[in-house]
Amino acid sequence: MTAGAITLTGGTAAAFAPPPARSGHPSCQGPVLACVREARRTLEAVRDELRCDHRAPFPAIYVHLQRSLETAVAEGGHFEEPSWLAGRLNTGFVNLYLDAYEADRAGRPVPRAWRAAFDAARTADVNAGQDVLLGANAHIQRDLPHVIAALGLTRPDGGTRKADYDRFQKVLDRAYGPAVRDVARRYDPLVALGDDRWNPVAGRTAGELFREWREQAWEHARQLAGAPDREGRDRVVRRIETNAAQWARLLGAVRAPGYRAVRDTYCRTRAPGRSVPPPRAATGGTERAGGAGGSGRAGR
Repeated sequence: MTAGAITLTGGTAAAFAPPPARSGHPSCQGPVLACVREARRTLEAVRDELRCDHRAPFPAIYVHLQRSLETAVAEGGHFEEPSWLAGRLNTGFVNLYLDAYEADRAGRPVPRAWRAAFDAARTADVNAGQDVLLGANAHIQRDLPHVIAALGLTRPDGGTRKADYDRFQKVLDRAYGPAVRDVARRYDPLVALGDDRWNPVAGRTAGELFREWREQAWEHARQLAGAPDREGRDRVVRRIETNAAQWARLLGAVRAPGYRAVRDTYCRTRAPGRSVPPPRAATGGTERAGGAGGSGRAGR
């Protein structure tokens, strides 16, 4: 199931009734472990079809997060309510990323934080680490509060789901090292500076940043769920959009002229057959077939 009927244009909050899953999106109709695997395979397809497109590092790290979650679910005992955390919440969260990605690809409006992330990936001289952080900011700080509010902060018995939400940080921590190494290997050698095997400060700093963002997301979700009326929800939505947009400006501020070409050459040499699309602004219509180096989801 998807996260909820939530606008992607940065406008007012919509009703929180979950709509049917869109075609091609994870639907989470079976066991929890199968739900996580379905989400992981969907993200792998996005990553692979994007090839050397600078939007690819974000789904690449997202694949590692799903693998880490698969391990936690398969081991058992990590979550009090895995059907909520690894099932509905994870699936709804992935689907909001896919909604934003597909809207941008089709030239439709997306929230400001996602616009900053996609525009940077399309045209800016930023490194792959910045692409990942810009995507993570939009997804965690902008999308996540809506998903949590849509699916509920409390269990049917009235107990809080915050403990499970906090336990998910261990899933993130376990995914960090493999994700960094994979992005460095595939897309950008500069990202190797964040390798926690020899630079433990990098892992700790990233973990602290994600913890801060996730705490803020929970608080914003609590405010959304507790708003007394539509006007109150709209105020919270504006607060969420503004916060994520401000972070996006900060994360994309540093540019290195000419670094796009460095990344593109590196990616091509690391994986022969990958292609690099020409810069193109998403001003309407669909991307050309093969515009992201492939067909299907990334090239429609």
